[in-house]
Amino acid sequence: MRPRYAVVVGAMCLAFVAAGCGGAIPKSNGGPATLKLMSTKFGRFLADQQGHTLYLFQKDEKGESYCNGACAAVWPPLETSSRPQGSGGIDTAALGTIKRDDGETQVTYHGHPLYYYAADASTPGRAKGEELDQFGAEWYVVGANGNEVERKASSTSGSSSGSSSGGGAWG
Repeated sequence: MRPRYAVVVGAMCLAFVAAGCGGAIPKSNGGPATLKLMSTKFGRFLADQQGHTLYLFQKDEKGESYCNGACAAVWPPLETSSRPQGSGGIDTAALGTIKRDDGETQVTYHGHPLYYYAADASTPGRAKGEELDQFGAEWYVVGANGNEVERKASSTSGSSSGSSSGGGAWG
C-alpha cells in the first residue's frame, strides 16, 4: 500500500508543479553553462546566465547527485555540454561537472551538483525553493562561497555569504 501511495502523491506533486510553472527551465543549447552571482537582501547567490536561481541538495555528496527520476522533474539539474563558465565573482576554479545516472553532464560548484527549482522557471531571480524539505533532504540557494544561503534571522553560523531575516520564500 505504501509504494502505491507514494506514486500517487508523487504524481500529484509533479502535476501541481507543472501547472504552476508558467515557463520552462532553460536547457543546454549545446554551449557551456554560464553562471553569475546575483544579490538580494539575503546575500549573493548563484544563478544561470538568464538569472534563474541555482540550488544545492543536502542529500548529495561531493561530486554525486542523488536527485533522479521524480526528483529531477521537480528539481532539474543544471546541465552542460562543455566546461561551465563563470562571470561576475564566480570562482571559476570551483566549477566542474559530474556524470549523472541518466548519462547527462551536470554542473557542480565547490563539488555541489547544481539544480533549478521548477516553480521558479517563469521568474528569474525567484527562489521559492529555498529551505524546502523534499525528496529526503533540504534544498538551499547556493552562495558565492559554495555553501548554502539561509534566509532565517536566527542563523548565525554557516554561510558567510549573508543571512537576514525574512518571512516566506524569496522572490
